[in-house]
Amino acid sequence: MIPQIPLVYIASNGHSGSTLLDLLLGAHPSVWTLGEAQNLPWELRNRRAPCGCGQPVEEDDFWRAVLNDIPLEIEGYHVGYFRNIAQVGKVLRWNLLPDIFRNEISDKWRPAVQEYGANNARYFETVREEAGERTGNDIQWLVDNSKDPYRLFWLQHSGYFKTRAIHLVKDPRAFVYSMTKNDPTNVTAVLRYTGRWIIENAIITSVVNKSIFDENVRRVTYDELAQQPKQTMQHLGEWLGLNYDPALVNTFREYENHALSGNMMRWRESEEEIYYDESWRQHLPGVIARLVKVLTKPFATACGYPELHDLRA
Repeated sequence: MIPQIPLVYIASNGHSGSTLLDLLLGAHPSVWTLGEAQNLPWELRNRRAPCGCGQPVEEDDFWRAVLNDIPLEIEGYHVGYFRNIAQVGKVLRWNLLPDIFRNEISDKWRPAVQEYGANNARYFETVREEAGERTGNDIQWLVDNSKDPYRLFWLQHSGYFKTRAIHLVKDPRAFVYSMTKNDPTNVTAVLRYTGRWIIENAIITSVVNKSIFDENVRRVTYDELAQQPKQTMQHLGEWLGLNYDPALVNTFREYENHALSGNMMRWRESEEEIYYDESWRQHLPGVIARLVKVLTKPFATACGYPELHDLRA
């Protein structure tokens, strides 16, 4: 039997701090992060963003060493399947939800899951081998910051991966503000993104609770990550069987980084301390904050964010 590939998967809404968590995990010498791994075929075709080192992906020496051994076609159930034009941005994939809620791959999707898992396993193992040769370290964990719960569900059920899942959750008021900051009084947009916070986190919760054993799941809030990064990363390190030196939190921008996609902080060279962004408290209108609070409070516990700072507006 082929050994399973050790994978840490970050599942979250967008704009929730996943790039920061990804970078902090990747600072450990036995961890290699791929960033938003499923974006590789699209980054090569569209040049949306450089890799973590700042070079275009197809010109970067790390990626050039492995691209010939990675399945990059965009047909069938390929590594970027959930980023297809027809798939990208979908919160509700109705044809997959029954499997998620049953925690079982139906006969209809079983060949797809196996093809998807095999393509990703070849991709990840190629990266892991190159990273080990390049750094001289035993790469104990790969990190995938793709965030998508449907991708996590298929990878887990393919059988190719030894998966640890981190469910990263952001205060819903902060999330809604980050998505509507150009016009935070637009009630239609506020309701849409409030619904997105609820639905995405509910699906993530269903996937991690049903598909992955409890000891292989951790929930982390953006608040604790940004306010107590050393303590948070030490706890995650212990969970992953790593001795995570808290000093890495101060030097995480210095490690070799070839991760894909993410927000702008991936390419910053600033040595400033980690910034805890709570600008929503000053700029989100009180009535909107209270509306989001009322709508999300029933889901807070199920989504792994039981207190939400007592949901103070």
